[in-house]
Amino acid sequence: MEFIGNQIHVKTILATLTVAFFLGRIRLFGDTFPAAIALIAVMVAVSTVYIYLIPVLVAAILTNSAATGDFYGDIIAVFLCGLFFLFFHKIRFSIHQTTAAAVIAVAVGNCLYYSAAHILYLLDFQVLLKEAIAVMIYIRVFNTAAKMIFVGKEQRAVSTEKAEIALTILTVSIIGAIEYSLLVIPLWIFVVLVVQYCKGMRQALAQTAVMAVFAACQGQELAKLMTVIMTAVVVSWFLAAFVDGKYRKGILAMVMFFTVCSLCREEIFGLVAVISLFITIPQGLLVKCWCAGEQRFMPEVFSEADMQLYAAQGDLRKKKQVFTALSKLYAGDVESHQIISYQFAGMARTVDSLLTDLQKQRTHAGEVERVKPVIIGEASYAFEAVSGDSSLSFSFGKQKQAIIISDGMGKGSRAAAESNLVVKTLSQLLEAGFDVDLAVKTVNGILMTENGGDMFATVDLAIIDKVTGRTQIYKMGAASTFVKHEGKVATLKRPAPPVGIVEGVSLAYIDVRLKKGDLLVMVSDGVTDCDRQDTGCQWLQERLSQIGTKDPGTIAELIVNKAAEKYGLRERDDLTVVVAAI
Repeated sequence: MEFIGNQIHVKTILATLTVAFFLGRIRLFGDTFPAAIALIAVMVAVSTVYIYLIPVLVAAILTNSAATGDFYGDIIAVFLCGLFFLFFHKIRFSIHQTTAAAVIAVAVGNCLYYSAAHILYLLDFQVLLKEAIAVMIYIRVFNTAAKMIFVGKEQRAVSTEKAEIALTILTVSIIGAIEYSLLVIPLWIFVVLVVQYCKGMRQALAQTAVMAVFAACQGQELAKLMTVIMTAVVVSWFLAAFVDGKYRKGILAMVMFFTVCSLCREEIFGLVAVISLFITIPQGLLVKCWCAGEQRFMPEVFSEADMQLYAAQGDLRKKKQVFTALSKLYAGDVESHQIISYQFAGMARTVDSLLTDLQKQRTHAGEVERVKPVIIGEASYAFEAVSGDSSLSFSFGKQKQAIIISDGMGKGSRAAAESNLVVKTLSQLLEAGFDVDLAVKTVNGILMTENGGDMFATVDLAIIDKVTGRTQIYKMGAASTFVKHEGKVATLKRPAPPVGIVEGVSLAYIDVRLKKGDLLVMVSDGVTDCDRQDTGCQWLQERLSQIGTKDPGTIAELIVNKAAEKYGLRERDDLTVVVAAI
């Protein structure tokens, strides 16, 4: 049963009709058909395309020869469920809401029928309660099965335990729907043998337990037979441990046959047939068919940790939707509102980044990426008591290294406060998961609202990917950056206003790829302005070419000293140099 959009694949229609017919014939507690009601509820809730299953299920109920006639209440319930989920198809119902609707349909349908027939006094509320419980169970089973075989718009995670339980109940129910003991009991035993051979004793015992419960719900006295089958499963497992593996299948079959045949005299021919079939099927073919079935219906194995991860991803997706909606709500012309909008948008992108990381952990578990070490050295010089420059280098995410230099307006403590605010806010936003665009826009909005817009600072930001070496350099009123590669020095610059001057800053970056042995040199404008006659900062390129050491701290100190020397007696600006060595 595969569904895409609002269409069903033609090749699966026949299989869907066949399975639905058998499930619709499942009769429990006398004349109740809970599987039919549960199936139409789950399928139509998934897609209105499956409304065509209503006549199939009604036909399955009507053709059940064992039913005595008190099943019209369930037929009404099937129609009620189908029409309810058809009319409210735009609402995405949870499993609990679907279950509640189906149970209400059972109660309403039976009450309507018994009232219309003037036999309401014959309505057995104990049977009605049992049927409601059976509907709840089958809805869970069908919902799990629908997830496993991709009924719906997307694949959903299903734990291994739930998948095994659902398949067990489905197998037992479909065979039990035949309601002809000469076939049902041999087929059940055949399934137990296959499950024990392919999955082990625990699953075979679980299969037998489900068979016992199902038979009891149908009113069959099979308790002794089920006990004998369980005994045969345990004994055959014990004996198989002492023989060669190639004889294991024969041991399982013989122990089951001689243990059960004394209680299955009427079904002896069917029992002989299924035992013979089990023995004659080649071991390799049996295992191959089982594995193919698991691959089709259980393509992914979800452990408990996987399910916890899946739940966390679902929770994060909901948070992302909330933050995105709040970001749109506060978007506008008012700068204070715009800042809030940026913050919510940043939270949404942070959650999105977490979702991506979680998925990578799940799909690339065990893969180790080689991280290039980035060594940072810095040096600075203040020509007053307090430097107006601020700088910071830090790692964030799993493989990113950031370097920030900011120069506040003017000099002294006010400039220091401005640049410090920019550096700290920007670094914290990046560490929180904001992307650069939103982080810079948030900082710009904060500076615009501070002191009536009379506050601005430069931003020089480099983000280095420590795995690939790819580096993005953002400049807002910042000085040039220099890259030394194999002895040659390149100058990188991009004109842009500082943050805090204009609303709605537009970001662009310089994209470079650093390799092992390269140097990235970032400086404040005090360094590049030290020689007014050398506007291209040729002296710094020559100095970097001449420096033989690769220690970033030493290189930063040498550049600061040379810049201070070039100022001479002129008024000096604060100097800051940060060097990153790959």
